[in-house]
Amino acid sequence: MNDKPIVPIAAFDVAAGKATAVEHSDLTINPTTGYRWIHWDLQDKAVRSWAKQHLPDIAARALWQSETRPRCERLDDGLILNLRGVNLNPESNPEDMVSLRIWVTGRAIISARMRKVWALDAIRQTADAGAAPRSVGEFLAELTHGLTNRIETVSLDLEEQTDALEEAVAEGHPLPAGKLSRLRQAVIKMRRFINPQREAISTLAGLDDWVIAPDELSLLRETANRTRRIVEELDATRDRLSALQDHIEADRAHALSRNSYVLSVVAAIFLPLGFLTGLFGVNVAGMPGTEAPSAFWVLAGVSVVGGLALFVIFKFSKWL
Repeated sequence: MNDKPIVPIAAFDVAAGKATAVEHSDLTINPTTGYRWIHWDLQDKAVRSWAKQHLPDIAARALWQSETRPRCERLDDGLILNLRGVNLNPESNPEDMVSLRIWVTGRAIISARMRKVWALDAIRQTADAGAAPRSVGEFLAELTHGLTNRIETVSLDLEEQTDALEEAVAEGHPLPAGKLSRLRQAVIKMRRFINPQREAISTLAGLDDWVIAPDELSLLRETANRTRRIVEELDATRDRLSALQDHIEADRAHALSRNSYVLSVVAAIFLPLGFLTGLFGVNVAGMPGTEAPSAFWVLAGVSVVGGLALFVIFKFSKWL
């Protein structure tokens, strides 16, 4: 029988801003002072049994949902908080946002993820150095602030790419194949999670009857406002990309229409000439000019004059 204890990504007791590593044999969620933070990797299947043993049933199942959206819901004396962060892992697209599932009480923070969340890893690194947010509320404020900073950076990058595309189109340069559609998909995928995240952070910032201090709530409200601005920027970027797509399609339709028009005029000019040459090309007796050496040049001259005459007629009729 394997009685080897499961190993979390991070486990710290925090008191007065000082972080102390927790022994892996003592992973309960009731510290004697301060609060305890335990961070899990959900790819470790043993975490499920630990969660069932130490967390309320609904909170444990929330950690293991296959698909999550940002949410913030009170449950008894705790809080279920699901957030999303941009995917900054190697060989990944930032808009493929990674999920972070958290169970929070006044004395404990239990977090879990499938892929690395850089904002949370930054807190882990400072905790490894012996420092950590002084309270649960400060931890949540710092975490949401870090997530929002990285989301804002990616959002601004998408906006700059949109600026570059607009300039390229205005200057008549061809766009790289698929660039516009990929950029639109990136914006849509990000907004899909950022808007509910704004609502989740706003709900978190409104918990003035819980363990979060007033100054910490102020920081959370500021983060909620920044997230709202990011949503507005993503909406504006999405609309700009849609307008750019419409502009490109309109230009293509105009070019196609113009080319079709030119071809129609050319066909109209050459239609009587084709009839004339076809008529004189029949191989039957009685055709005039068959014995005259200059008949070909006469026919060619008549064709040129007829073509020019039709061109002038179309020009004065404003068909050209």
